[in-house]
Amino acid sequence: MIELFERYFGIHNKPSASDSNWAKPILDSCDFEFQKCIVEKLQPLLYLELDLCFVEKNKKESFCEVFTEEIITANLNGIESEAAFLKPASSNPPYPVVVVLHDHGGFYYWGKERIFMDDSTQPFIKEYREKFYSSKRWALDLLERGVAVFCPDAFYFGKRRLPQELIKTFVDYKTYEQLTSLDKGSYEFIKLFNRISSELEGIIFKNINFYGTNWPSILINEDIAWLNYLLKREDVDKERIACMGFSLGGFRTLFLSALKKEIKASLVIAFMSGFSKMLGQTSRHTFMVHIPGFTRFLDLPDIAGLIIPRKLFVMQCEYDSLFPIDAMKSAVAKIEEYYSKAGCRHNFSYKFYPNPHQFNSYMQEDAMNYLFLNV
Repeated sequence: MIELFERYFGIHNKPSASDSNWAKPILDSCDFEFQKCIVEKLQPLLYLELDLCFVEKNKKESFCEVFTEEIITANLNGIESEAAFLKPASSNPPYPVVVVLHDHGGFYYWGKERIFMDDSTQPFIKEYREKFYSSKRWALDLLERGVAVFCPDAFYFGKRRLPQELIKTFVDYKTYEQLTSLDKGSYEFIKLFNRISSELEGIIFKNINFYGTNWPSILINEDIAWLNYLLKREDVDKERIACMGFSLGGFRTLFLSALKKEIKASLVIAFMSGFSKMLGQTSRHTFMVHIPGFTRFLDLPDIAGLIIPRKLFVMQCEYDSLFPIDAMKSAVAKIEEYYSKAGCRHNFSYKFYPNPHQFNSYMQEDAMNYLFLNV
């Protein structure tokens, strides 16, 4: 059984004697004492390798409307995953790039596809965009401005979704038979697969802990490995890389930007709050964002403190049922304090939008304008 989980969780996520070394290069590059304090508190909570890098196995290229689409299949210590690299037709390499880290939304079957795939034949994609994105393929807005988009699948989604051999381990025989009797990729298959994946999140969370690590460490390690892959490409402008994400993608953006200084500008959408204030109804979040013991030592605004002095824009949803409004307001106030203390208040901005948890067309317009000016 351990071999099966190692193939899925990743043997590099198994804590080892070298885990204490990941923080050293970040500590050496810290500009401020408060940043060193944050890193020292974060170090025992995450199990990371900053040098991890996906190795390209193959890529499939196709031409779509105003961009060229590359679907990259790559390997990381036996793990296979995918990323999409969308290159604008209106500009030439090396491209400025926005790394888009996709959200959760209970949609496990696909990851990266939700931001760019044509939804005319994909009902689930269409329904998803109606709910969260004002029905837009919003990545195309960046491409039309001459900016490339890089979006990898996260652990537990898309190419890294829950394998059927593990599903068989956890669900009853009737449910497994029902899933395997459906055509893979059909509407009913995706609907059932998403339900099963949602129900199994808690069990997977426990098994990750038994394995000796935590869910955010797996997510962050793979995001790091994909960014390091991107940095090796000759068609990428290394001085013009930004990162953005909505919801779970905002959580991922926060940590990746904090740990990798190659990211020059960051956009965290609908995921900034004081975790320590989220006891009660608002603690309904996915297991994927839980770092055991985190709020004993740190909170999300502290992680944002590691992005300083680089640029950061936090977009908040005023009627977001996942976060208390006072916790969202105190979070951006704390980040503002950090930036002011560092003498670079002008590099931090935030805005509250009068809507629930979504990345709607008004937010998208502000996001595109911000990124266009900063990459």
